[in-house]
Amino acid sequence: MGLDLVGWNVVLDSNDADKLSVFYEKLLGWTRFPGEEFTVLANVEQQGFPTWITFQQVDDYVPPVWPAAPDKQQQMAHLDFHVKNVDEAVKYALSCGATMSEIQFEDGWRVIIDPAGHPFCLLPPPPWINSEAFSREGF
Repeated sequence: MGLDLVGWNVVLDSNDADKLSVFYEKLLGWTRFPGEEFTVLANVEQQGFPTWITFQQVDDYVPPVWPAAPDKQQQMAHLDFHVKNVDEAVKYALSCGATMSEIQFEDGWRVIIDPAGHPFCLLPPPPWINSEAFSREGF
């Protein structure tokens, strides 16, 4: 049956949650809702319950390394953003303050590092997005 889910949220830690939320606000064009310990960035244009990212202030935050290395802080999760044009998206992300990972494993997508050290990927939409099972207005 599953949960009676009304939405979902990803939380990213940072030693400067406000600064990191400003980066993603510029990158995604979503609406920012600042707070003292948490700042929320929401896609308020989305139909139904919005998708959002919460940025949590963690003063002793240690950025992960990517790819993983022994005895270094490991990533616990990363974000994937599916875009129409990967090269244009990379240029824009870099102009927002991201950096390109020195290591890339595939030609079709790129690993980018946000200002707090979190890796995220820019990649084309998956082929199943146009499947009959997934079809709905807006895709």
